[in-house]
Amino acid sequence: MKDRKNILLTGASGSMGNAAFHELLKNIDDINLTLFLRPSRKNRRMFHRYSGTVSIVWGDVRNYASVREAVRGQEYILHPAALISPEADHYPEKAYQVNAGGAENIIRAIKEEPHGAERIKVAMIGSVAQYGDRLPPIHRIRTGDPMAPSRFDFYGTTKIAAERMLVESGIKHWVSLRQTYIAIPDSITLMDPILFHQPVEQHIELNTAADAGYGLSRIIDIPDNSDFWRRIYNMAGGESCRVIYIDYIEQMMNLMGMGDFRKVMNRDWFCLRNFHCGYFEDSHILHRYLGNQRQSIDDHYRQVKEAMAWYVHLGKYVPKPVIKNLVMKPMASCKAGPLYWKKNAGKMAERITAFFGSYERSLQMGDWDDVPVISSESRLLDHGYDTSVAVEALTINELREAARFRGGELLSPSYNEDRDEKLTWRCAFGHEFKASTTLTLLGGHWCPHCEAPGWNHDAIARKNPFFAQVHYNSHHPEEANHFDEEICQAMVI
Repeated sequence: MKDRKNILLTGASGSMGNAAFHELLKNIDDINLTLFLRPSRKNRRMFHRYSGTVSIVWGDVRNYASVREAVRGQEYILHPAALISPEADHYPEKAYQVNAGGAENIIRAIKEEPHGAERIKVAMIGSVAQYGDRLPPIHRIRTGDPMAPSRFDFYGTTKIAAERMLVESGIKHWVSLRQTYIAIPDSITLMDPILFHQPVEQHIELNTAADAGYGLSRIIDIPDNSDFWRRIYNMAGGESCRVIYIDYIEQMMNLMGMGDFRKVMNRDWFCLRNFHCGYFEDSHILHRYLGNQRQSIDDHYRQVKEAMAWYVHLGKYVPKPVIKNLVMKPMASCKAGPLYWKKNAGKMAERITAFFGSYERSLQMGDWDDVPVISSESRLLDHGYDTSVAVEALTINELREAARFRGGELLSPSYNEDRDEKLTWRCAFGHEFKASTTLTLLGGHWCPHCEAPGWNHDAIARKNPFFAQVHYNSHHPEEANHFDEEICQAMVI
């Protein structure tokens, strides 16, 4: 008789986690499934009917004792639980405790299990937010690209910190999935000031919640000896899920009955830079293992239409000026909205600088007729070494060149052709640190001392050509801003 796999799933009440939960339920006769859930009233109501079918550990990922109880006896840990944006950016300390602290607790609990580091397999979820601002023509993203989280994006920084812990944990079977924007059927979630934070020319390769959850659930079928393990992947829906933000807004507003978005929103409500998203050049690699790219953006639009509440359709009968002045403009004018920042330019100067470049630029955007034609030009970033060669096969001199391209140097005198080996590096600011080539070259991480928050991107770009490729795409070399953590914490909205 085949042994049943013991699987722990966190965050089963979230979009990705819930989809994974329902996929795993299809095989419940062959697995022992444990859910780790916050003991909220909503979660208790939501999962009451599954009592007896699955085991539930009620707890908080911030509490190590609860995590330790949940991990005990497990073979697979699927960990999508997180505090995500926009909430994460309103509560940055909580976001760090949940996202990075939770990852640290899970890693610690795995290591305290008998032979846990060798036996237990763990999948954690990263984010496209780790890459930061990737406007055209550098909107094609690969996993080795620099970690450059946008200013004030606390969520992205927590995911970078969590991934660093996982990669360097010493666990034998781990995987990090950098998830793109998960497009859920509930279109009302789009109605948040974060709608205006994104530049209209932003390129997006989205993922449906169903495909995100399906992919996560498939990890339990990956053999122990597969080269799938100990790697970072970009996770998204593939070419059929690609869209430019201005086109996405148009489709979604039509689905919501609002008609032409240009009549209910002004051009200068939208920011010019400092968000995230792009096309994942390599999302097909994960698909080869998991078969997760099943749905297209048209499937997403269909799901939105089917899930639409009856009252949303009333929008088409409401005059456009009413929608604009009573719904959309107030949303853009609240504390998290760009109109509020402009109206309060003195105390919100750092946000205006981060998202527009300057107050003057924020006032000179024109109307919708002034949106430039979006060029089809694109280019991949240089990683500072030959990416067609496995990092294990790189010579010590090639590693030194990669370090120089990052504005630093490799201090270790030799390399044992082991991508888990902790080498000693020095960054352009003199910080010494130890990190593997899996983390630095395959993952795009660099100096932990320079890592955001705070955001010292302007100074880093001057000394780090690898990082400058991203930064100078939307920032001028003469900019000299330092968004330290205290300033950003003080401006949390």
